[in-house]
Amino acid sequence: DQGRVATAYRVMWFAIATALASVLLILIARPEALIAAAPILAAWIASPAIATWLSHSVRQVDTSLTAEDETYLRGVARSTWRFFERFVTEEDNWLPPDNFQEDPSPVVARRTSPTNIGLALLAGVAARDLGYVGLLELVERTEFTFDSVHELERLNGHFLNWYDTATLEPLMPR
Repeated sequence: DQGRVATAYRVMWFAIATALASVLLILIARPEALIAAAPILAAWIASPAIATWLSHSVRQVDTSLTAEDETYLRGVARSTWRFFERFVTEEDNWLPPDNFQEDPSPVVARRTSPTNIGLALLAGVAARDLGYVGLLELVERTEFTFDSVHELERLNGHFLNWYDTATLEPLMPR
């Protein structure tokens, strides 16, 4: 490892020379500025060592899943898609509700945000990849969502925080 750092310093000698010349110029022209410049100059001088450290290979970690883990995660994925399948409908302009409250009584929060919309679109792609939805259905659902998104009020091209999913009107706070 020390050999790699030494090689980096040999290859990057010009950076070190420039940093040292800068130290000298600051000492001559404005010595009081050396305190402010010191962190930058130190990083500049250390840049070959930093570059060597950053170029190390990342140690591989076993990320394989057990059959139990995979079954669990597929269940979570299916349950997540079921939410979007159930609640992203024509009734709400193909926009996802913010949430669904099961207890104490079932209530759908018929408001959405740009974050919710993005998550619904990503969930659709993931559902397609996992085989929960066919390509034609995904394309159709996505087109319906985009049709509604084009109707949403914006400010200087930016979406607002919240929209009513039934009327597409902005909600407070805008």
